Amino acid sequence: MDASGLHEWRRRGASTLRLGVYKLPAAEVAVIRTIVQLYANDVAFPWTLVNTPPYDALLVDETETAGERAELARMAGAVLALTHRNSGGLPHTLERPIRADRLQQWLKSTEGALLAARPARLDMEAQTALEIEVSDSVRFTLRRWPSALLLRNDPDKVRMASLLTRRALNASELADISELPLSQCVTFLQALRSVGMLELHVAPAVSRTHAERPGVQGISTVIRSEFARGLINGIRRRLGLGTP
Repeated sequence: MDASGLHEWRRRGASTLRLGVYKLPAAEVAVIRTIVQLYANDVAFPWTLVNTPPYDALLVDETETAGERAELARMAGAVLALTHRNSGGLPHTLERPIRADRLQQWLKSTEGALLAARPARLDMEAQTALEIEVSDSVRFTLRRWPSALLLRNDPDKVRMASLLTRRALNASELADISELPLSQCVTFLQALRSVGMLELHVAPAVSRTHAERPGVQGISTVIRSEFARGLINGIRRRLGLGTP
């Protein structure tokens, strides 16, 4: 949960549930967004549509592979597959075209179990999680390359993921090296950690001189150059271009 998400969660209360979409046509995403907005003023409707993990529920296409379905199951507490018309009405499926009443009915039927499964100390744990991501004494490395669901073809996320495969970094170091806002790096780290993709390394923060701090918490030019070369070579390899 990012800082803005945490604020919204506190404002609306612990009952807010996060709904995401995965590989659905833009027209259907627009329909889903309209439906969620339609019910947004109903205090009995706890759902909000979000673009990044963590998710409580995901709407996906029926054509997802077994591997993708396994990944999706780790990303959300409930998954609803959109199917073709007259597909038989199997559990946790919704026939196209999307109807507001049927989507709302499925969300209503799943929200009770999802809310009951939430820890009683969610507020405290969310604050603790935020403190972990912004701590200089906690560094992170990737356990495996993130899924398309997490990266969403975002070049900033690809850049951060590539850096985290090379060396353990805390949020400030990741922001310095990637030259991205600290808040964006913290949000990405939280998304990765929520699905168990980060390895945590807890140690005293490395002391740095003022000359080594070009930004909020800068690092030396030598280290920045080293990571820049490694990042470029890593991206070239992923694109099948080899290294120069």
